[in-house]
Amino acid sequence: MNKDRQLAVIVLNWNRALDTLYCLDMITQWSGLKAEVIIIDNASSPEDLSLLRSAKSRHQLITNATNQGYAGGNNAGIRKALDEGFPYIMLLNSDATISERCVKQLLEGMKHSPDLGVLGPLLEEGGRNYAGGRNIGVYSRTRIPYNPKDGDSQLLEVDYVPGSVLLARREVFERAGLLEEGFFFSGEIADFCRRVQYAGLKCAIYTGCRASHAPDADGEMRETLYDYYNLRNRFLFIRRHFQYTKIFWSLRWVLEGIVQIIIALLKGKRKRAHALWLGLRDGVSGRFGDGNARFIS
Repeated sequence: MNKDRQLAVIVLNWNRALDTLYCLDMITQWSGLKAEVIIIDNASSPEDLSLLRSAKSRHQLITNATNQGYAGGNNAGIRKALDEGFPYIMLLNSDATISERCVKQLLEGMKHSPDLGVLGPLLEEGGRNYAGGRNIGVYSRTRIPYNPKDGDSQLLEVDYVPGSVLLARREVFERAGLLEEGFFFSGEIADFCRRVQYAGLKCAIYTGCRASHAPDADGEMRETLYDYYNLRNRFLFIRRHFQYTKIFWSLRWVLEGIVQIIIALLKGKRKRAHALWLGLRDGVSGRFGDGNARFIS
């Protein structure tokens, strides 16, 4: 394997071409680390797609005819990277920023720890640092707050590494499979990391470097699509990983959903309440996959 073809970086785009191009420009400015950028467009508008095609920086562009969600979109890039023989694959959100130095440290951590399957940096978001996440079938707030100290550089095993910045060795996908597309959006990385652990490999955060994540602050989208998938997909995760306690934990999320719906109604947030109701209904009845049509006309 050519040393310049060690890393494939997969960036998923859905009507956010300017963010994606900024991310592409960041990667192409890395001086010592040569990464192959694979951009996956999830059926964006013609105008958005045109911007991607006009980019001057070198990259591969895969266009999906329909929106395949986070899981399906990234799977297209993962398959491409695997076919081309890359030993390391990074999933990188277009709204995330990571330095070349940090990526190099993650790669070195992988190379020196053969039992590591998935690795990520500390993630800075909203002025706070997070070190991965906890079991989404159990906890409401899964992200783990972390306050690094000077010289702090350790590997912390976690239940999942956030998909905003995630580095994996190719053997992980060969042993654990690709992302489960039934999740569509939210929860697929927690599911993937669980399967990685079943395969005998670890998922960890390296505290010696950090990336930043600035998610879309669109309040309506956060209170509809995000809340819908966030609640609904807990039920899918439980179905897949809680063989003997499935009913108990499903009831836990039914109660949680009802409480959150009541709170939303009391606060006058009818759209959020409706999204949560749909998420609860679909989760209990087993209706997974693409649910965007319920919110996007």
